[in-house]
Amino acid sequence: MGSRGVHFVGSFPGTSTEDAMRAMLDAAGTRLRTLPTGETRRYEFYIQPIIEDLVAQGALEVKKSGTWRSSRERTIHRVPSGRELTGDMMDLGYLAEAEEALPIFRELRAARELPELTLQIGMPTDLTLAFIAMGISGVRSHRKAFRDATVRHIAAIHELVGTDVVVQLEATAEMVIMAKTQPLHQRVEATLRLAEGIATLAESAPAGTRFGVHLCVGSMRNKSRVRMRDLRPFVELANSVVRQWPSDRPLTYLHGPLAAGDIPPSADPAFYAPLADLSLRAGTNFYAGFVHDTPTVAEQGETLRLIEKALGRPVDGVASACGLGRRPRPIADALAARADTLAAT
Repeated sequence: MGSRGVHFVGSFPGTSTEDAMRAMLDAAGTRLRTLPTGETRRYEFYIQPIIEDLVAQGALEVKKSGTWRSSRERTIHRVPSGRELTGDMMDLGYLAEAEEALPIFRELRAARELPELTLQIGMPTDLTLAFIAMGISGVRSHRKAFRDATVRHIAAIHELVGTDVVVQLEATAEMVIMAKTQPLHQRVEATLRLAEGIATLAESAPAGTRFGVHLCVGSMRNKSRVRMRDLRPFVELANSVVRQWPSDRPLTYLHGPLAAGDIPPSADPAFYAPLADLSLRAGTNFYAGFVHDTPTVAEQGETLRLIEKALGRPVDGVASACGLGRRPRPIADALAARADTLAAT
């Protein structure tokens, strides 16, 4: 068996949390370093169920109705008149997700004799959650409330699970902004300080909390928000995150979108050339998100060779570009098996 691992971003179209976790573990077995919950309550629509819960809690109300056929057509929310949005008002659901998954995780880990396996809980960054829920005006006015709510959940999960959990921060808005503004992405990062916001979220969590970072270009209804010309925006944002990352919050991995929901990985070596400049700290794994259902397995093997040639070393793990929750179950199962096959190449 090769040394590459398999990484699942988080969502999986399971009929239950146990079904999803078993399916991912069955597909990748000992290659898995973290096991997600499958996010089965929200796997198909990602953030939408979280936002709808906030409306039910009275923290938000609808400002402009949308269809949710795409992120551009999403419903935009606001704070109800006369209320001040605070983090304490918002239950984002992550703790309940962890509480449900923890006994399943412990049982599976013991049964499979995988003592190093860690539970994985995915959370969108405060910028991503505020932007999708409320738009730009919401980011300007209420981002702190979303950050405080997220940190409260991280702290509660850390207290519940300890070091047996990795919190995956999912930076969709940040990565999409970088990709959309290429070739001006460096100037945009310097102005908006996107990486600093991700690092600040981690720094606000309890010391010792273990993190992974998923840089994402979106996959609502399996459609990407943007197509990158090459991987330069990803590398720039990833390096900036690593430079500013707090030293006492372990960054266990960084996952990058080398493909997208409806966009297969490039066959052009120039697309991957910026990976030569990727600079990660010791102890931070790089997971290449290129596994896709359009190319053949042989073509995907060639893609892996292009990636590793540009990187200058083997990747630490292979993955799809995003969660598998937006795919029909047979395709999700096939992609999970393909990831395991490619990791062994």
